[in-house]
Formats: sequence, C-alpha cells, structure tokens
Amino acid sequence: MSETTPRLKALICEDEGMTVILLQRALQAAGYEVVGKAVEGAQAVELARSTQPDFILMDINMPGMNGIESTRLITAERSVPIIMLTAYSEDKRVDEAIDAGACAYLVKPITSTQLIPSLRTALARFEALNDIRKENQDLKDQLETRKLVERAKGILQQRTGLTEADAFKRIQKVSRDKCQPMRQTAHEIIEADSLFS
Repeated sequence: MSETTPRLKALICEDEGMTVILLQRALQAAGYEVVGKAVEGAQAVELARSTQPDFILMDINMPGMNGIESTRLITAERSVPIIMLTAYSEDKRVDEAIDAGACAYLVKPITSTQLIPSLRTALARFEALNDIRKENQDLKDQLETRKLVERAKGILQQRTGLTEADAFKRIQKVSRDKCQPMRQTAHEIIEADSLFS
C-alpha cells in the first residue's frame, strides 16, 4: 500500500487471545488498520455497525452468537467482505459460511504468509462481485425505465392522439422542464392515467 492510499480498516472477531495478537500483527505489518476486536458474536455485530470496517476476520465458533449468525446479521445490514476463520474444514460449515455471506474461509492455524495473500484475493473478488452486482442493478434500472417510458408513451398516444415519436418528445420535454429523470415523468403519467381509468 502506498503512502497516499488510505489504510483499509479491519475488524477482528476472534475469542482466542493469541490468534487475535497474531492476526493484528500480520494486518498491521501489511499496512491495514485494526479498528476493533470482538470476542463474541453479538459484540462483532455491534462493532461492525460502529466501526464500519472495510473487511472483517470472523471466527466461526465464538461464545454466544456464533460467527455464521453474526455474519448473516452484518451482511443483512451492509455489504462488507467477511473472511471466516475456523479450526475445522468441514464442507457443511464452509457451505453455511458462504450462505451467510462470507467471501473466504481460512483454516487455523493461520500464518501471516497465508493470511495476507488470501485476504488480498478475497478483497479483490469481493470488489469484482460488487462491480457485477452494480452493473446488473444498473441494467435492471435501465430496463425498468424503458418499460415505464414505453407505457407512458402508450398512454399519451391513446389520450392525446400523438405519434410515438411525439409522445416520447413530450416525456423528454416535461422531464427537462421539471429537471427530473424520464423514469419519474413516466411514472407520473402512469399514476395520473390510473386516476382517470
């Protein structure tokens, strides 16, 4: 990480003291900032809210609420990369962690030579997945806008006798005049039409 790049913030959720110390040292040596440490699941959820970390290292087996349930609650509130830590590599636990929203899974004992490359890989994959999700949402929004505009054009054509091109121009003009997106104008036309139907 360069001097000008802001340090990514990490939250460590682990109840074994020595593991916490090793993780913290490895993260700090690699240029990450540790903004919190949780020793049980409910505390992990609260610290994730209050510290807004860039990523979380989460032990699966913590006292009280386990790491899988904590991960589920955290990812329901905010999209953040969570790397699960465990002493076991059972397929069932891996599947549960992924279903809860984890983006990587490391088996203890974890060394800094294993942690940092795995962490960087998980962060890169998480970022790529977020880009895909955003692009997908943008495409859905564009398709929904197109559908609304088509429906509004049809209403204008039917109610005013305008051609399709003129109905489209009318929607554009109203949108410009009101300084609002065409989607909103189309929605208003559809809503107004429903009052008279």
